[in-house]
Amino acid sequence: MKKITYVLLLSICFSFTQTEDSYQMTITKISDAYNAKDANSLFGLFSSDLQSSFTLDKVTSFITDNQAKKGTMGESSFLMDDDGNKRYLMEFENSSTILVLGLSSDNKITHLSLEEY
Repeated sequence: MKKITYVLLLSICFSFTQTEDSYQMTITKISDAYNAKDANSLFGLFSSDLQSSFTLDKVTSFITDNQAKKGTMGESSFLMDDDGNKRYLMEFENSSTILVLGLSSDNKITHLSLEEY
């Protein structure tokens, strides 16, 4: 019985860590593309559903507008889970903002938004 419990706990911990790692890697990719003003790279991280609603032109405007106001992206820290998405405190050059991020099972971005902190 103890072996089953340990295996179950280890599986749960590994799954959680793997998910957190996926989110952290995605945030790094978002930050790199954003700071390089590379809308194509950022757009390529999106799921097909998000690409249909958040077009390449909108991604370009998103980067340009936010960099003009907030500056470049810096460090982030996890805040909480929220309806299938995760919220992070994102430090920018000129401000702090909440990054709301959702990922699909294949680590494509299904939700991306910035909210005032």
